[in-house]
Amino acid sequence: MNKLLLAGILGLGLSFSASAALAGPVAESVKAAMGEARENLVALLGTTDKDGQAKRVEAIKTASAKVDAAVAKHGDALKAFGAVWSEFKTTRDTQIIPLIKEGKVVEAKALATGVQAERVKKMGEILGSMAQ
Repeated sequence: MNKLLLAGILGLGLSFSASAALAGPVAESVKAAMGEARENLVALLGTTDKDGQAKRVEAIKTASAKVDAAVAKHGDALKAFGAVWSEFKTTRDTQIIPLIKEGKVVEAKALATGVQAERVKKMGEILGSMAQ
């Protein structure tokens, strides 16, 4: 399945159109790191071997650590974003990734296109509002 199509199905496209006008290295680095995590999560959906899955999960954690660092460093500016990010990350790490590893891709996609898609939208809105 086309990765772009799959990303759309997952609701994890991270289009952040509201934040496109946001200038500044903090928001841009956060968006880039989230994009890295998303790309690896989408790739994880198509990976069935344990070593490949482990590599993708590690890449997700590495990209997520970049977002965590930005939230920690710029706490006040990213406070609202950080709250949503925390919920997003918890669901991804404790529910979606384990489901994928168990081969329950349909269930993982259901979470991703539901509550996670709403969180992605909210995070994009928060980053977008920072430009105003």
